[in-house]
Amino acid sequence: MSDFDKLNRIREQFNRSTETLTNVSEVTGESGFRRLHILWLYPDVLNIHGGRGDVMAFLHMCDLMDIPVEIRRLDDLKAEADWSWPHIVYMTAGELKCVDKVAAALIRQMDGIKRFIRRGGLLIANGSSGAALAKTVELYDGSIVNGTGLLDMTWKERESVWGDDIWVRTEDGLDVIGNQIQVADVTLGEGQKPFGKVVYGRGNNDDGVEGAVSDGVVYTGVLGPLLTKNPHLTSGLVEAAATLAGVKVGRKLAPEDIEIEEKSAEYIKAFMKDKMKSAGESAEVETQVDTQTE
Repeated sequence: MSDFDKLNRIREQFNRSTETLTNVSEVTGESGFRRLHILWLYPDVLNIHGGRGDVMAFLHMCDLMDIPVEIRRLDDLKAEADWSWPHIVYMTAGELKCVDKVAAALIRQMDGIKRFIRRGGLLIANGSSGAALAKTVELYDGSIVNGTGLLDMTWKERESVWGDDIWVRTEDGLDVIGNQIQVADVTLGEGQKPFGKVVYGRGNNDDGVEGAVSDGVVYTGVLGPLLTKNPHLTSGLVEAAATLAGVKVGRKLAPEDIEIEEKSAEYIKAFMKDKMKSAGESAEVETQVDTQTE
């Protein structure tokens, strides 16, 4: 199957013709083969910044690594998710004005979510959808929305939107690049671990860090789409989840699999380094960035 055939298959099957997408017949040829389960949560509501591209990236990465996967979408905020089924739950980027409804739906299901996390599940929220994982969200009109508190952070809606490229380095040295369209300042509680440190961009609150992570819960505001632009992040997520779930990983990601993405990342990083220099960043900072990315 060509790459364009795969893309068209994804478009057709996730354009409401079905609630489920799988590559099992292509990867294994066996319908009963153990597979990785990914739940795409509330895509009807959380539907901005090319989030469907991230779900496409999950499927594409599993194709490349011969990981049998089944992806389901759940649109109805009133429905109860089967939290015993997924290994990864992904919330694509949505608008901040939707956070009250999304947070309320998650709070109603907290028992199931906590069981999901305890058994090793991974809950990921991208963009402003991450507000639902915060303790509280203060909107511009002064009203307060209670989040799930799965991450020790608070959000405060900004008077203006911040937009720019962003480059984040995680604790294990993984570079994550994309763009940031930030409508709220994010403040982490004492001891709350960030997703990563900012190399270029604003991050949570112009404080040098971006996102937040804890056991089984990840938030990052990096857009792009995130998983399309960062294949090493995507492969790490699916491989870790598959290994924990006892799902066979057929092959490792090879350099030729992501040659286009790697070349694109090199150009984007060079562009951001040029912007840092133009903005008058110190020679020490420039040298540090150059050394770390050689």
